[in-house]
Amino acid sequence: MNITELIGYLAATLAAVIFLPQLIKTVRSKDTKGLSLSSFILISISNSLWLSYGILTGDTAIILSQIFLFPMGLVILVYKIKFG
Repeated sequence: MNITELIGYLAATLAAVIFLPQLIKTVRSKDTKGLSLSSFILISISNSLWLSYGILTGDTAIILSQIFLFPMGLVILVYKIKFG
C-alpha cells in the first residue's frame, strides 16, 4: 500500500464514523429539532452518488466509507421526517 492509498483509507475511515455520534444521539433521544431536513436530504443524495461513483470506478476507499455513511444518513433523515 502506498501513501496515497493510505491517506484514502484513513479519510474513508474518518468519513465512515463522522455521523456515528449524531446517529446514536438521534436514535436514543428521537430529538431532531436541531437538525436540518434539507441538509440530510442533500447528504443522503450526495452519499448515494458517492457510493455509485465508488462502485463504478472500483474505488474501494470510497465504497467502504459510503457503505457506512449512506445508511447512517438515511436513518437520521428518517428520524427527522418521523419525529420532526
